[in-house]
Amino acid sequence: MIFASRTSPYLKQPNSVSQMMQQVIFALLPGTLVMMWFFGWGVLTNLLLGIGFALALETVMLKLRKKPVAVFLNDYSAVVTAWLLALAMPAASAWWLLLIAMIFAIIIAKHIYGGLGHNPFNPAMVGYAAVLISYPLDMTSWM
Repeated sequence: MIFASRTSPYLKQPNSVSQMMQQVIFALLPGTLVMMWFFGWGVLTNLLLGIGFALALETVMLKLRKKPVAVFLNDYSAVVTAWLLALAMPAASAWWLLLIAMIFAIIIAKHIYGGLGHNPFNPAMVGYAAVLISYPLDMTSWM
């Protein structure tokens, strides 16, 4: 009996950045729903505010860097950063706390280093660490 021999890669076509980010978003959905079940609607509020802040900050930084806005907003990297950061924040956190975290995540950790793929640290966790160090009481007040 003769078996066919195949070598890697097994994927027929390469995934784009936007496809990979969409897969991450789909993977985050069950955990987000569980967090909403346990911690309430504040998780959804954080998520929507975080995505709004991230897209606005990403747009401003892309315009300042003279990069095409639509191309980089359609890769969903800012949405994934916002989603991860929103899930890490307490559900009852203030909107300004999330905004400060997004500023650190998008501007400092992502664009100062050159954008997607050039940052040495996870932008969402840089934003989380910045507000955790700056506002420890607000960041440790979970419901």
